[in-house]
Amino acid sequence: MNTFSTWLTGLMLLIFAGMVGIALQYPEGARMMPLVIGIPGIGLCLLQLLLDAKNAEAGAFGYRFKAAPKAGKPEAATIVMPIEEEEFGPHTVRGELTMWVYFVTFIAAVLIFGFYVSVPVMLITFLRREAGASWRMTLGLGLGATLVMFLMFSVLLHIRLHPGFITPMVTRALGF
Repeated sequence: MNTFSTWLTGLMLLIFAGMVGIALQYPEGARMMPLVIGIPGIGLCLLQLLLDAKNAEAGAFGYRFKAAPKAGKPEAATIVMPIEEEEFGPHTVRGELTMWVYFVTFIAAVLIFGFYVSVPVMLITFLRREAGASWRMTLGLGLGATLVMFLMFSVLLHIRLHPGFITPMVTRALGF
């Protein structure tokens, strides 16, 4: 079933593909950042399109309409429509506030403790509390994401991420 989000994902895929195509024509030192953004963007768009295709109802047309009544029966034809809640409303306030608290807390944690401490802690906390994932999965994903972030920025790109205001003082005090 084609929805607005599927078309938007396709549009984003075209934008990322165009960005990567243009970036490949740049000089060696200038193409790295568009490729670092564009290639994962293409991968995520393709993944989203695959998930959309997988989750589309096979009988989407039959889901909305019922067969016409047989001749001679006075039953009225009924249209079966799925009951959908509004996208935003009083039922979403709690979830929205929760997301804002996570966002503001993550920004504050990055400023205070830096990326390498904040990312695993916030990711583990979010996955455990909001997604209900197991400890094994949350610890693996949190530490894995931190490792990927370290390898990408520190090793590959030689970019020093913000270390935080407190973490350098603690590491110096501990003699590291």
